[in-house]
Amino acid sequence: MTATSPVSTQCDERPENRRICERLDAEFEITAQSENNFYRGLSENISIGGLFFETYAPHRLGELLTVRFTLPGTLAPIEARVEVRWIRTHNPASDTPQGIGVQFIALDVDSRRVIERFTRKRDPLFYDAD
Repeated sequence: MTATSPVSTQCDERPENRRICERLDAEFEITAQSENNFYRGLSENISIGGLFFETYAPHRLGELLTVRFTLPGTLAPIEARVEVRWIRTHNPASDTPQGIGVQFIALDVDSRRVIERFTRKRDPLFYDAD
């Protein structure tokens, strides 16, 4: 992995938008590591700013993790430092998966380019701002 730097996004940063970057459907396996634990999960979506992955492991807002994954159709594994920005808990009345939304905070230039190319090839997901 080459040098990492803080992630700069070219996303919509207007305060009225809950999500800064368009998210795209993408399912792939993710491993995450905290200071003391190792986790596995399955992604639901990704953007240049971060991703959501399904996990039953407990996490805290602001928790820092190192994630590793390989995007579908690519060969190079990606490793990034992320921060937990939101948590979706189990809801028996909903079919949405439990998991965490993370923001990339350190990502090497090559990995960023891989994510940018990947997201340009897919249709965006749209969410209502809650």
